[in-house]
Amino acid sequence: MRRRPAVLLVLLAPALALLGGCGIGDTAPAPAGSPAAGLRDPGVRPANAVHVYFSSPLGLERVSRLARTAGSPQLALERLREGPDEAERARGLVTFVPRGAPAPTVTGGRRGTVDVLVPAGWGTGRTALRQLVCTVADAVGTADGLPTGGVEVRLRRAAGGPTDTRRCAPAPGSPESTGSRAPAGTGSPAP
Repeated sequence: MRRRPAVLLVLLAPALALLGGCGIGDTAPAPAGSPAAGLRDPGVRPANAVHVYFSSPLGLERVSRLARTAGSPQLALERLREGPDEAERARGLVTFVPRGAPAPTVTGGRRGTVDVLVPAGWGTGRTALRQLVCTVADAVGTADGLPTGGVEVRLRRAAGGPTDTRRCAPAPGSPESTGSRAPAGTGSPAP
C-alpha cells in the first residue's frame, strides 16, 4: 500500500507544476542597455539641416541635407540644385531640375510667404517647379513654425514679370501627415 502514495505523487507532480505557473518569472524591470539616442522629436530637426524634395516612383520625397550654418530657403535651393546623391539615386530618387541651371533666388517675403525669382533656363516642368516650391516652403515653414503646406511661394520668371503663387500640397505621407511624400508630377528626370 505504500506504493500508492508514491504513484499518486508521481502522477500529480506534473499537474501541480502546470497549475503552479506557466513559466513566466518575475516581471520586474530588467537592464536593457542605454536609452535611445537621436532626434527627440521627429518634427524638430537640427538647425544645421535643410530638406530638399526629389521625385520617386511614389511622388516627391523629402530628404535631409546637412549644412554648415542654419538652414535658409536660399541654402535649400542650392542643395536642391545639387540633385540626389548616389545612395538616393540607388533608392530611385531623381530630380527634374535642369542640370547646370542656376539656382532660383529668394528675393523676399514675410511670415508664411516667400518670393522666388526663377532664372531663365530653369524650365517649366511641373515636377521641377513642385520640387522648388516644396523645398523652399519647407525651409520657410521651419523658420516660421508653419507646416510646409501653409507657406505661400510666389514665383516670378523675370524681374517685374507676373507672379505665379503656389503651395506645397500636403498628401498622404507628406510632412503634414506622416513623413515625406507628396504626389509626383509629369516630366522626365534630369540626366
